[in-house]
Formats: sequence, structure tokens, C-alpha cells
Amino acid sequence: MQDVVHTLRAMDHEFMDGVAAKDPVRVAALYADDARILMPGRPVISGKAEILDFWKASLKGLVESIALDTTHIEVSGNLAYSFGANTIMLKPAGESAREENGKYVAVYRRQPAGDWKIVADSYSSNG
Repeated sequence: MQDVVHTLRAMDHEFMDGVAAKDPVRVAALYADDARILMPGRPVISGKAEILDFWKASLKGLVESIALDTTHIEVSGNLAYSFGANTIMLKPAGESAREENGKYVAVYRRQPAGDWKIVADSYSSNG
């Protein structure tokens, strides 16, 4: 189990580094082909192609950075989940940057090759 926890924490860092580098391909690579992103006020983003398009649009100008503070990881067989707090720096076009604090949960599944990928990703703002 500790190996999986270490792997998921490494994925958190890869996610944050990919966002900071504004590299949507790098971020989308963390998701399984059949993954879903569930965001407040938007339809479900389904599958690798939609997830890549989402991150391309988000990292083109709106999202400056995302910091994850994972407070809990649970592993059971080929599934795991994590949750915690996040801080997102947003910079809408023509506006000042602003910080949005929230929480998230991510569900991971071990892939046939043995690696782990995100299969469900959901977050919400604190306010």
C-alpha cells in the first residue's frame, strides 16, 4: 500500500508541475482513457480527448497554477482515492489574478500495465 501512496503523491506533483508548465498533454497523460472530470456548473468531461481539450483551454490563459494538499489516500485492490484541499490561481483575460480555494476528490484505477491513472476527478470551490 505504501508504494501506491507514494505513486499517487508523485502523480500530484506531476499534475502540479504540468499545470505550472502549461503543458496540457502532460496533465492529460495522468488520466485513464475512460476518465471523467466533474466540475460545478458544467457537463461531465468524458474521455481522454475531451480531457485534453479541457486542459488545453484551461491552461491557455485562465489557470495559472494549482496547488494540491492531499490529506487522505485510501487504497483497495486496483482502486484508490484521494482527497484534500486545493488552491487555484486564476487569471481571466483582462482581469487581475485571483486565488480560489476549494477541495477535491480523485479516484484512481490500476491499469493493465500496472501503472495508476485518474478515472474520476471532481472539485468544488469553498465559496
